[in-house]
Amino acid sequence: MFLIFGGLFQLLFWGAVIFGIVKLVQGAGSRSEDAPMTVKRLFVFGSLYAALHVAAWGVAGLIAALGEDAADRGEQAAAPLAMTVVGLPVLLLLARWVWRSLPEFRDRGAAFSLYLNLSLVTALVVVMVAAVAVADWLVGGASYSGIAVGAFTVWAPIWVVHWRLFRTEQTSVSNFHVYVGATAGLATMAGFGGALLGRLLTRLLDSGTDVALTSRTHADVATWLVGFAVGAAVFAWYWIQTGMREPRDTLWHTYVVLIGVLGGLITAVTGAAISLYSLLQWWFGESDYSSAVRHFDTYLVPAGGALVVGLIVWLYHRRVLGPVRGDRTDVHRVYDYVVAAVGLVTAVVGVIILVIGFQEAVFPPDDSRASEANMLLGAVTALAVGVPLWAQAWRRINHARRTDDTAEVASPVRRSYLFGLVGVSGVIGLVSLIILLVVVFGDLLGEGGDPLRNDVQIPIALLFATGVVAVYHFLLVREERDVETAREHPKHVMLVTGHDELAAAVRELTGARVTLLHRLDTNGEADDPAVVSAAIESSEYDDLLVVPGPAGVVEVIPYRR
Repeated sequence: MFLIFGGLFQLLFWGAVIFGIVKLVQGAGSRSEDAPMTVKRLFVFGSLYAALHVAAWGVAGLIAALGEDAADRGEQAAAPLAMTVVGLPVLLLLARWVWRSLPEFRDRGAAFSLYLNLSLVTALVVVMVAAVAVADWLVGGASYSGIAVGAFTVWAPIWVVHWRLFRTEQTSVSNFHVYVGATAGLATMAGFGGALLGRLLTRLLDSGTDVALTSRTHADVATWLVGFAVGAAVFAWYWIQTGMREPRDTLWHTYVVLIGVLGGLITAVTGAAISLYSLLQWWFGESDYSSAVRHFDTYLVPAGGALVVGLIVWLYHRRVLGPVRGDRTDVHRVYDYVVAAVGLVTAVVGVIILVIGFQEAVFPPDDSRASEANMLLGAVTALAVGVPLWAQAWRRINHARRTDDTAEVASPVRRSYLFGLVGVSGVIGLVSLIILLVVVFGDLLGEGGDPLRNDVQIPIALLFATGVVAVYHFLLVREERDVETAREHPKHVMLVTGHDELAAAVRELTGARVTLLHRLDTNGEADDPAVVSAAIESSEYDDLLVVPGPAGVVEVIPYRR
């Protein structure tokens, strides 16, 4: 398992190297004479990352071999010893050279940032997996794993060293790994926490019956407790201690909205739908179990755990995102449209199941694949969960449009949502139509058959549901083409400042496309976004070079591209 992790992250690194070469050498504004230096930096840090892996896994393998029987120890230690003898000297030499040349690498490119982020992510994942295995062994939940002990012993110090290096150089490197770590901690904590909650619900069901519900042992519970503790520790360090103090930039909001809000919402909606379906299926449908206790333990218990965990994750990150105060921003638009999308997809699933059930009721298939009652209950469940969720978010969106039609219609978030739904629905509809025609033509031109009884239920259902979604949102797109927007042709601003957060604030206030030129000196410049934005808005030109100065003076220079 650990060797697989090592190979996976090496593959990810070299993929990132290729991406970095394309972005750094061919990117806008890059100079041709910088390309050799870019390739050099990528090669150096790629070699350093590879040497780190070889040496680390070699030493970890040697530690693991110490726990083997004396007869097998020599054979088990051969490969790790070779990796250590080759990798460790190379690692030390490269690290010593890079450390002496660090100012050059730090100031001239992103290779150092890429290496540091990738090394921290690699070390974190390995340490988390190894920590769960080692702690599970210590509490008696699993057998001894030599490679887990070796991996934790080696990679934990590696993580500490690189974390301290990140803290020292954090002004010149990306903090992407912080949000990856927060995501890993949250997912681990939520997964093992859901298992623990499911165990508790099972015990509650079991306590009032004579039915032996589960074969889970105390060792399983110990594993879940250990996993939850490891995930909670990682989440507390990466998010509560670190991430919450990071600037609220694009990466920060991406984690909160897409990982926290969207991930928690999807988990909660899935848990709610399965929970409701299990109740309806038992009372009105056909269950696979004759015992209510076993039925609810199979479906309701895990779904209830997912519902509770998803709600906690969703509500926590929604609170972190903060309430809407003052003007509506794209951050809050993203939240509303994400909620609307989740609700709409859930409702569309219900419509698809309902249409399939209707077709099978009118044209019964030769082989009944599902109970008609269960299909109807599944459709009712998806609609009961998805429609209110979509309606609530869509009502907020429509209220915002009525309040400020220009800003809402001009928002790239709304445009992405509408065009995305039209595009995805259109593609699914066209594919469904092709499949439908293939089936019909095959039966008509072939040996004959009855496609309405066996083969076309799903294509027809997909075509109907996605067609309705595509038409509705296409009409909205057509309607909004005639809306006059003040931001149809936004200004392009080259902002020269030493305050990175100023660019985001100016972009939000003016709607302009802001390119940040980070100045290395200081002139006592003002960093009031309102003052800078007012100076930009007062200019009649679209292409501006903006240089904030002392005492609130902002120099605005129009230019031609």
